[in-house]
Amino acid sequence: MRSWLVLAAVLAVGTAAIADTLRGSVGGEARSATSLATETAVRRIVPPGVPNGFMGSVVYSDPGDDCRLHALRLAGFREAASPEFRGCRFSLSPDGTTAAPEGSAWSPLGGVVAVPGRRGFVLHSASGQTVDVRGESPAFKPDGTLTYVHSGRLVEWTIDCARGARLFTVPGDNGTARCLRTVYPHGLASVAWLTPSRFAAISADGEFLLVDNGHIVIRAGLPPHRKAAVAVSPQHRFVNIWLDGELGGTLTAEGGPVVLPPIGNVRAFAWSPTERWALLATSRGSVYLFRPGTGDARLRRLDVTARDLAWR
Repeated sequence: MRSWLVLAAVLAVGTAAIADTLRGSVGGEARSATSLATETAVRRIVPPGVPNGFMGSVVYSDPGDDCRLHALRLAGFREAASPEFRGCRFSLSPDGTTAAPEGSAWSPLGGVVAVPGRRGFVLHSASGQTVDVRGESPAFKPDGTLTYVHSGRLVEWTIDCARGARLFTVPGDNGTARCLRTVYPHGLASVAWLTPSRFAAISADGEFLLVDNGHIVIRAGLPPHRKAAVAVSPQHRFVNIWLDGELGGTLTAEGGPVVLPPIGNVRAFAWSPTERWALLATSRGSVYLFRPGTGDARLRRLDVTARDLAWR
């Protein structure tokens, strides 16, 4: 295990008391001609002449419309219909057609979502069947394997069962017998998988962990917080750390830092499917489109407000 001395610098971007402004702001919002959101400005980021839909589709919750979901309508983006859902915070299915409450985990293969409840979580399938599961912190591996914290350890559902293991079946799965296998022998508050063997997590003690094949690769302390969570980008190349509902920092899958625009108080973050672009929404609802690693010249404020974002 190696220590990660860069963590403090990365987290400083998300925890510093930076106003929700850029240079040339007035009344708490950026108002310069070069930063106001227009189609012309957006096309400086989107390659010229790209076909409609090249940028995928973005769904956001609009605080001015009782947090109903809307689709972003800009040049280069696909004008997909937004799901019928009302919630300032939400979780969007991989195909972008269905939304679930905040904290829900979707199988990357589609059709199954784990929705947290009072005594664990409930698996909902596309066929309408449900399964109650006693456990916490549900997460799916890239291959669709379900993992969660059960009795103080991270476990997964598997069909590779040892002789004498306790077996169970899942409704609607042709009666295939499964058992629980321990993936990591300690409890975790949040889990996000990068590969079938590598995951990022928040420990029960509130530390950030990067674990590979059951071995801790990185362990790092976090600033004081009440609740922390991790999330992984679509191509599994980046990890976001969330502290009390605000972005604390963004890392590479190897634990290196990713520099973000200094806009402060980020409450929502969405990577494009290619991870070449990203969207940020601040505590005031301002939305920014940017290219990671290219500086302020590639940062544009859009003419919408949002509490949460999802990019498909």
